[in-house]
Amino acid sequence: MIKHTITLIMLFSVTAIFSQDYKRISGKVVDEITGEPLAFSHVGIFNSSYGTVSNIEGDFSLIVPEHYYDDNLSASYLGYALKSIPVASIDTDNELIISLISTVTELPELIISVNEKSIIEEAIEAIPTNHDQNEMQLRAFWRASIRNQTDAYVQMTEYAFDMYRHGIAGEEENAMKILRGRVARDTSFFADIGGLQIGVTPQTLFVSSLLKEHPLLDKKNLKKHTFKITDATSYNGRAVFVVSFQPKRNARGKLFEGKILLDTETLAFVKIAFKKLISPENPERVFDGLSMAAMVVGLAKSTMDKYENELNYQYVNGKWYLSHAKYDINWTMRRAKQDISKPVTFKADFVVTDIQKENIVLPPEEELASKAILERQVSKNEDDFWNEYNYLKADNNFEELFKEILARK
Repeated sequence: MIKHTITLIMLFSVTAIFSQDYKRISGKVVDEITGEPLAFSHVGIFNSSYGTVSNIEGDFSLIVPEHYYDDNLSASYLGYALKSIPVASIDTDNELIISLISTVTELPELIISVNEKSIIEEAIEAIPTNHDQNEMQLRAFWRASIRNQTDAYVQMTEYAFDMYRHGIAGEEENAMKILRGRVARDTSFFADIGGLQIGVTPQTLFVSSLLKEHPLLDKKNLKKHTFKITDATSYNGRAVFVVSFQPKRNARGKLFEGKILLDTETLAFVKIAFKKLISPENPERVFDGLSMAAMVVGLAKSTMDKYENELNYQYVNGKWYLSHAKYDINWTMRRAKQDISKPVTFKADFVVTDIQKENIVLPPEEELASKAILERQVSKNEDDFWNEYNYLKADNNFEELFKEILARK
């Protein structure tokens, strides 16, 4: 059970973690033949939950504590062979280039006789066996951006945090603590839509970490879709089914299309990538669950025009854990009385950088994040932002864009 204790113990623990020696390893993951960057590769300590992912340009940065010096740094990417490098051999004065080799995976003979829908149903039943549902502490990183209709950035947020998850059987509420965070926000843009704050809440992130609550895997939604094994690939040296899905003809309600990747041996979920099918004639309301609040500020007719989500899992000691989630959402914010219509694009990355399953200590209640959106609970800016935490390395112009938003009046 997650334990409560006094602040003094928590401060001691954090100080102990970051007073030890560590290496910061920076590098790039690329295709060995073409030299092209492999975006969102997983880079971490082999057979552990400790790691990060590379950015869109294949670049990564990882703090490696001293107790991992005798281990291997590994890089993995879907369809490529896993590569491991001894941490002790890595020169931190130079960029580490990790070249991965593409692999070819033949479809197992099982493909001939298997029923694709039954595979998905079996995979759902096997979630408690394949995906750890018990209590744990996840250290994670979040970066999100919002752009307006001219593609200009109007909000950028990033923070590191600890999530205290009580598991499926836990009766206590999940909790999280923000370790460090910052936000840049164009207040004039949001003033036109009633000063609305756009961001993510703790509950949203916990739903992402619990595979069993995925909307596509609901029994009613499964019946509305067809599933077909279309390919096989590899990940972490394991064979993986690629299952494509789309709505059945004349299906109604929440509909999706995309791909599910399953480990062929255990039927564990390796990846889920999907988009909601949203009709322009029948758009989805953004504020369905907050209709009263939306009515107060006149935004009840705001619509969601696009929703794409991707969940990626990492194999560690016989279990699969969420390692990286991506969100790509388009909204149109509408204030009917003022005749204001503002399309916005929201993109975000959620990266799990470490998992702890024993001796979990919950901070005092006053240090925990509230249920409000997290963008309200971080500062406008901090220098030397990532000296102590692992993160998804930003694209080259992130800092300049962040400062440019802060400078706006």
